[in-house]
Amino acid sequence: MKTPQDPGKRLLTRTEVAQIFGVSPATVTRWGESGKLPSVKTLGGHRRYEAEVVMRLAQQLIKGEARMEHTLLTIPKLYADHHVAAVRQVLTALPGVVDVYASSAWYQVQVTYDPAKLSTSDIIRALEQAGYPPDMRGDGKGEADVLGPPVPDLRRKDPAWDALGVRVTTTHRADVEMSGEFRRY
Repeated sequence: MKTPQDPGKRLLTRTEVAQIFGVSPATVTRWGESGKLPSVKTLGGHRRYEAEVVMRLAQQLIKGEARMEHTLLTIPKLYADHHVAAVRQVLTALPGVVDVYASSAWYQVQVTYDPAKLSTSDIIRALEQAGYPPDMRGDGKGEADVLGPPVPDLRRKDPAWDALGVRVTTTHRADVEMSGEFRRY
């Protein structure tokens, strides 16, 4: 008869751990190999992760994210990909910068940083020294809009797409014939 395990001693698969952190299973394996996330190997050679350790790491990451601040800046000179690369390089070199999201389409950059190591004025100063001064008026005309709401995480799928269902597309036969992929295998 199967007995319920102690929740702290429960072992999780890499897929379960990946779902908890919102990463791919390959990332969980890399964490296990690097020692960031201790693992146990089963007799079959599969990795298992203690639930207690996984939850502790998740709580540490949540606490770390809670300390981070976001700054949204409009940069008029951010109109091409080479400018985006230059701005990202300048900002990622600053101590305390965790993430930089830059968009040449919207002329904006969002910086996620640790306020204990860096301030918004330091970020603005670094951008000005690099030749990318932020537009402190926000709309190009009015008052400052330096601290804004964080840009949504574009790496995650918008739940509104789920309401539309599965998108099915078919390739026209003439396109397949012209591409050279019409052979039967």
